[in-house]
Amino acid sequence: MSRIPGASQSEAIRPVHRIFHTSQSDIVRLGRRIGTGAEGEVYEIQDKSDLVAKVYHEPPPAEKAEKLVVLSRLGNERLFNISAWPVSTLRDAPNGEVVGFVMKKISQAEEVHALHSPKSRLQKFPEASWTFLIYVAANIARAVAAIHEHGLVIGDVNPKNILVTRKATVYLLDVDSFQVSAEGKTYRCEGGFPEYTPPELQGVAFRDVDRAQEHDCFGLAVVIFQLLFMGRHPFSGRYLGAGEMPLERAIREYRFAYGVDAEARKMRQPPGTLALESMPSLFVELFRRAFLSADRPRAREWIEPLEALAKALKKCDLHSGHYYYQELRDCPWCGIETHARVHLFNFLLPRDDSRRGHFRLDEVWKEIVSVDTPDAPLIQMRLDEIWAAPTPSAKIAAYERNRLNCCIAALVFSTFAGLTIPVLVGFPFASFLFILAGIAACAIGKTGRTVTLESLYHSRQQVADDHLLEEIKARWRHAEDAAQRLKEQYYREAGNERWGAKRDELRYQKESYENLAQIRQFRFQQLEAEARKNQLDEFLDQFNINDAEIRGVVTPIKAALLSHGVETAANVVEEVKQIQSVGRSQAERLLEWRRGLEQKFVFDPDKGVSPEVRFKTERDVDALRFRLESELSGGAHYLRRIKHDIETSREKLQPALTQACQELAQAKKDLDVARKRNSPALILIALLIAFFIGAAMIPHLPTRRIVGQPPNPTKPDHGALADQKMMQSAMALYSEGERLSSEGKLEEAVVAFREAVRIDPNFYRAHKELGFTLYRLGRYLESTVSSKAAINLRKDFDPYYNMGLAYMALGNWGDAKIAFEFAISHIDKYSWSERSTLAYYYLGASMVQLGEAYSAIASLEDSLKDYPNLTVERLELGSLYLLVGNREAASAQYEKLKHIDPALAEELMKLMKKRGKPA
Repeated sequence: MSRIPGASQSEAIRPVHRIFHTSQSDIVRLGRRIGTGAEGEVYEIQDKSDLVAKVYHEPPPAEKAEKLVVLSRLGNERLFNISAWPVSTLRDAPNGEVVGFVMKKISQAEEVHALHSPKSRLQKFPEASWTFLIYVAANIARAVAAIHEHGLVIGDVNPKNILVTRKATVYLLDVDSFQVSAEGKTYRCEGGFPEYTPPELQGVAFRDVDRAQEHDCFGLAVVIFQLLFMGRHPFSGRYLGAGEMPLERAIREYRFAYGVDAEARKMRQPPGTLALESMPSLFVELFRRAFLSADRPRAREWIEPLEALAKALKKCDLHSGHYYYQELRDCPWCGIETHARVHLFNFLLPRDDSRRGHFRLDEVWKEIVSVDTPDAPLIQMRLDEIWAAPTPSAKIAAYERNRLNCCIAALVFSTFAGLTIPVLVGFPFASFLFILAGIAACAIGKTGRTVTLESLYHSRQQVADDHLLEEIKARWRHAEDAAQRLKEQYYREAGNERWGAKRDELRYQKESYENLAQIRQFRFQQLEAEARKNQLDEFLDQFNINDAEIRGVVTPIKAALLSHGVETAANVVEEVKQIQSVGRSQAERLLEWRRGLEQKFVFDPDKGVSPEVRFKTERDVDALRFRLESELSGGAHYLRRIKHDIETSREKLQPALTQACQELAQAKKDLDVARKRNSPALILIALLIAFFIGAAMIPHLPTRRIVGQPPNPTKPDHGALADQKMMQSAMALYSEGERLSSEGKLEEAVVAFREAVRIDPNFYRAHKELGFTLYRLGRYLESTVSSKAAINLRKDFDPYYNMGLAYMALGNWGDAKIAFEFAISHIDKYSWSERSTLAYYYLGASMVQLGEAYSAIASLEDSLKDYPNLTVERLELGSLYLLVGNREAASAQYEKLKHIDPALAEELMKLMKKRGKPA
């Protein structure tokens, strides 16, 4: 992350196309904005990667513009290298008014106060030891000394105006606020922080006073003290007098809180801080001069002692990150960390990768999320596309032509026979010939051959047709198995699941890295709880049950307790109630005796967690940190490699899978054609119509009477009666199947449903219930076949939903996703049911398995930003949040949905109560 002086890094980056001019009349073309501050904005400069431009929000007053001109004239390479010194002023036109200035670009730096807090120091400077802090202090002193050597006064010396890099290089900011004198005029510094202001300037209006370099020396001493003393202010401590002691007053009254004589100033340094005497005596003298007198050390006086101190350190035997003054007997940081329970420095673990110290989570995660999700699998076909109807194969096309020819021949024969029989033959022989003609016409419709008496009852063509149908069924089953195997291989090797799993793993590692402080705290809490328990057990172990007088616990009971290993108060636990020879009331008295002793226990923190155990835990947490850094650093590369593997596998498997799907579609089409038969009802209806027409053509036919026949008989419609009986039979079987299914007799229900669809292949409800019953039996492939048959009859919610369940059970997440999408598209929003809610939930579960959940979440969030009153979309988003484990976000969607659609909100709440993870 680049740090630009005066820039806010939360600002959005936007391109700017404006032209300015320097004081030398050079043209400056601004690039993108990289930050903004209280005074102005900072931009890149085109063709000048090492410079940036600061443009004020409003043109500065005339005096400040003059000051910028003076500063730019005083600038030199030395000042440019240690500060954000104006290289040149920036004008809106040649010789126009000053609107900003040009300065060197400062990258990969943080404000010095980031080194004060242990939390920010460990995160932003994970390998910073005390040695590093000393070198930073020396470099700050060196930079201030250089400013003073140019006859300038900084004025506002504070850590927010100082940047530091991981190489301990420092840069001074807000140069345009420095106090500078030129041509007999002084341009004052009008800002300053009280905590870095010397006693003599406390409460003074800075705009009314000229600063001096000795004033800077006080602020510099405070900055150095805070670096060496872990962010502690030299005047912040416990006041031993009456009332409060504000920091500004403590400075004004010279109440330095450190040193052996601090109590004489009614001050005491805060607990858990480094003692002033832990420093070399020269530093004790320097700090006392800086904070207790007006003879403050000049900036250059700090440089040599600080460099000498950095070379006079030794490493702690217990903690590799602890460095302290070599003249001390014990490591002061160990004592501070143990008693204050604070983590000051990371362990410095050996490693090969020298870049580990430069780990930046925000930049690493930005690179990880920049890796695009692999495209959706190329075989994400819709169900109606998979079963798209190609033309039948040549063999089946010939069969179809033969069947149609047979149908035509049968209709021609029926028409001819129906017309001629009543003309040529009278009753009752006409009725006999009518029946024979019907049998013959049906036989022709099946065979297409010349009909003989033998062929009326034994059709060889029918045997051939059955053989062909079985052959096509076998080919269809083989094609379906082959396509299913290839699909499973495709989604296993070329699906997005592996990519999504790695992305989720990296997300978990990022969260773990961000929560390292909490992980460390939790482990120490466990250690302290264990130490407390051990001390308590040791304390209770002193009280022997035999020696104690416990009401109701007599000698026989004590003997029974002893036989079960219960000798002291430490052994008295809830399990004593299970000892048969000890009564319940006596067990309660024993536990009450133990609780009374526990109230007398006092935990000794000095005998708690030993430094060795504490440091081992610190090392374990640091090792975890390094491992997470390594995993996250290589995360983007690993995701790209998985993506490449997926795309390679797709290129390899795509042709075979496409061919398998085509062969399956061809086999399905051939099977559909091969199953078709000429309808006997159509042939018989044609025969009957022709027969009546033939009879009407004979004038005397209406007056002829057949002996024994009543006048004007009504001819029954045999075909219609047959169809009605067939439908009644199929409906009876369907009703029986429903009853058996409700009683849990699933196998018998399957038999009933199968017989119903055999009698009436167009019975939609029977196909649908057969598919669901097969799913309940775990016969998932058969279930998908029945559901597809139902879909071919009617595209509706239930068969698509049943098919999705079966595909989920088979682990075929791609087809499951498609099926649930179709089911959702057929939901009747006015008759919402639990299955409607589950369809959205299972669609989300399929997306999770395919690695598409987070992209779906992002898409839904965008839609809901534009249209916040969408309801089912918010239900779907809540389901997805639930499936990826983000219950808090799911609850937020529930709260929003509750105000828009309470019924759907209740459906989401049911999911949250019953389901916490993907199915």
